[in-house]
Amino acid sequence: MRIIGGEKRGSKLMPVSSGGIRPTADKIRGAIFNSLQFELRDAKVFVDLFAGTGAMGIEALSRGVEKAYFFDVAESSLQIVKKNLAKVAYLDRSEVYKKSAEDGLAFLKKGQIKVDFIFIDPPYIQGDSIKHLLEVIESKEILTNSGKIVIETEKSVIMPLEKNTLVCYKKKTYGNTLVHFYSKETS
Repeated sequence: MRIIGGEKRGSKLMPVSSGGIRPTADKIRGAIFNSLQFELRDAKVFVDLFAGTGAMGIEALSRGVEKAYFFDVAESSLQIVKKNLAKVAYLDRSEVYKKSAEDGLAFLKKGQIKVDFIFIDPPYIQGDSIKHLLEVIESKEILTNSGKIVIETEKSVIMPLEKNTLVCYKKKTYGNTLVHFYSKETS
């Protein structure tokens, strides 16, 4: 695993030591960030709700996002995230918390933190809970007006095209992986 682009391009990250972590493949991570490259220019906050190794948030930091928040419930994941952040010298631009995705969103709301990007990549067995997370994100009102939500799922998971004011404006398939891009509906 390595950083694909930005100032830390080519930096290698700590490998996964637990069978429970399924990191986003370099190819998919690169494709996601390449499709978001113009929106990333002005982004201030990136959230990785199921942090795993932290590769997505670290990629965002490498590409110029000012701050990243990492949330996960597995202590092994959090340790890998912290080691990877230290390895690329991004500890000062990051916050890492042992919280569920929903608790992480509540934490951001309580802190009045507005978010430009939210990346959601839960274990594939949790496909149905992602739809609920879209509702939670919207109810917390933490997404900026131009904010984006990127959701990685197994290809068999059916996501809604619209969820209240959130609209799926793009989908990309990579093998058995489907990536959904959501933004706020604009009038």
